[in-house]
Amino acid sequence: MSSTLRILLVADYPDDPTLGSSKVAHKLREELGALGHRCDVVFTEEIGGRMGRNVRQGLAPALAARAIARRFAGGSYDVVEAASAEGLWFGAAKKLGWYRGTALVCRSNGLEHLNYARMVADHEASLTRKPWTRRIWYPLSRLSQVSAAARVSDRLIVLTESDRGFAVSQGWLPPDRIDVVPHGLSEIFRRELPAAERRGGGLLFCGTWDHAKGIAYLVRAFERLIDRGHEMRLTILGPGVPAPVVRGAFSERARMLVTVIARVPEARVLEEYRRHDILVMPSTYEGFGLVVIEALSQHLPVIATPVGCAAELIRTGETGLLVSPRDADAIAAAIVQLMAAPELRRRLADNGARLVSGMSWRETARKTLDVYDRALASGRRHGAAVA
Repeated sequence: MSSTLRILLVADYPDDPTLGSSKVAHKLREELGALGHRCDVVFTEEIGGRMGRNVRQGLAPALAARAIARRFAGGSYDVVEAASAEGLWFGAAKKLGWYRGTALVCRSNGLEHLNYARMVADHEASLTRKPWTRRIWYPLSRLSQVSAAARVSDRLIVLTESDRGFAVSQGWLPPDRIDVVPHGLSEIFRRELPAAERRGGGLLFCGTWDHAKGIAYLVRAFERLIDRGHEMRLTILGPGVPAPVVRGAFSERARMLVTVIARVPEARVLEEYRRHDILVMPSTYEGFGLVVIEALSQHLPVIATPVGCAAELIRTGETGLLVSPRDADAIAAAIVQLMAAPELRRRLADNGARLVSGMSWRETARKTLDVYDRALASGRRHGAAVA
């Protein structure tokens, strides 16, 4: 392990620790600092660029490189870790001989290529509209930049083995330079549950009210359950849109049984995990899916589609129930099965909690430091070879 490192995280996300991708940077900064390293973060607000979405999409890596250069004007860093495409021009500058002694690590908080395939599928399912201009510009600008940033980095961090397989298949880097480092649990989720935990809150959906989260299929599944006489409640936690927008997606009969809770601190999120009976995650795409490991840690059974970490952690009948993406009937059937079987719910909950018991942000930080060390060692070997 290296001595104290100076680390700069670059994440084109809002500086908001309640948002999934932004939370990663906040947690890493906290844990890397606790391990004795200096860690700074560049968020969207510092990257700047008040312009139209399409223009900014093309310029984001250049804007990020400018923000990095401003930080280097105040002192150098041993490691720059950039999320997605934001390390592209910094990496290109390194290839030209600038920033000697600094390692560039590219981190993927989910593969945008897979999310793009999801967006096209949503268009074909008539959930959203993606005009041909968008279908041409996004791959040419953003997706090509993501690929190029990975290729110019010293190492690439991904979240799951399936993401690693995709990166290898695309030839972004040799397999031995692509590392899997999953997200972790906050310490608040690793505390012992009270001896007598009260449940009975019904179904919980936790996440942004967006088609990537499979909301259309959640709505259909819940409406079918209510129409068939299954009286249960559904809580939508942290949708990021006004409550009337969420309730308006449901039929009049179903919306009477829907509760909406705005984004709240982790302590309140934990309470909701402990109060409900099942977490339903019907996403058609997830970068990782933090809610899965958070729910499992709180002995909350999970029904999920095989995306993000759920594809590797949820084993039907053992640690949860997997259902096919875009299948409202499968979601409804899984809910009925679990709600009717309290013993099964307990068994899945206990197995799931054991599965994620070793996951923490501290462990994520330690594994990240191992990646940094390998990147720095590779750079030193390369420098010696050139000399």
